[in-house]
Parts: sequence; C-alpha cells; structure tokens
Amino acid sequence: MSMDFFDVLVRYETTLWNHLDDRLADAGTVRLGTLSALRVLRRHPGAARVQELRTELGITVGAASKLVDRLERDGLAARSAHPDDRRSSLITLTAAGEAALDEATAIVDRALQEHLGDEPAAAAVTTILEHLLTTLEPDPAATR
Repeated sequence: MSMDFFDVLVRYETTLWNHLDDRLADAGTVRLGTLSALRVLRRHPGAARVQELRTELGITVGAASKLVDRLERDGLAARSAHPDDRRSSLITLTAAGEAALDEATAIVDRALQEHLGDEPAAAAVTTILEHLLTTLEPDPAATR
C-alpha cells in the first residue's frame, strides 16, 4: 500500500508539473521552476535571500544562487547589498518579474481550474498533503 501511494503521488506530481509547464511554455511566459522562485521572492518582499529560495524550493545553496543569477540575467530580479550582513544580498522582484509572476500565475490558476474544477476533494487532499509534509518538514515556511 505505501509504495502504491508513493508511486501514484510521484507520477501525479510529475504529470501535473509537465502539464502546467507546457501551458506556460505555450503562452511564452516563464516556466514553472521560475514561477516557483518568483513566488518565494514575492512572499519575502525586500527581505529574500538565497537562503529563502533554498529552503522553500528544497534546493541546494549552489542551485539557489545559480537560480538567482538566471533571474537577474533575465531581468526578473535584482540583488542589492544586505544592510546588516556583508556576506549576503537581498533579492527583489523587478517590475518585469512582478509582471511575469502575475501572468504565469493566472495561466496556472486557469489550468488548475480546468483540471480540478470546484472539486471539493482537492481542498481535502491539499489539507492532507500539508499535514503529511509537516511530518517531514516541521518548518511551515518550508512548505509554501
């Protein structure tokens, strides 16, 4: 039973990710990985560091740093010196990043609405998965 749950969950997540990522690609906007990073930056306005991306996206510090490099290169985010920590920088969304985030979020929201409709089970599954995630990641900020 446990492996069946795991197999179905992973296959569903992968299939859903690919479906949503294809929708974003078809629309010519940012892809799902970039959208996830932009969402983290919006949740930490003016206070995001590489560490927030690392924690909330579940990636390494090196991967988070390279992600910020790409966001900067694409004009979606900007780094500035951290006022209290010379070893760190703050990452903020640019106007282009805000616009890309809003556009991509609307596309994903529409795709999910088409897929799930007003399915009450989706809310129940979300609650269950959030609970299960807290057993693996006790920090609620890491689950967003």
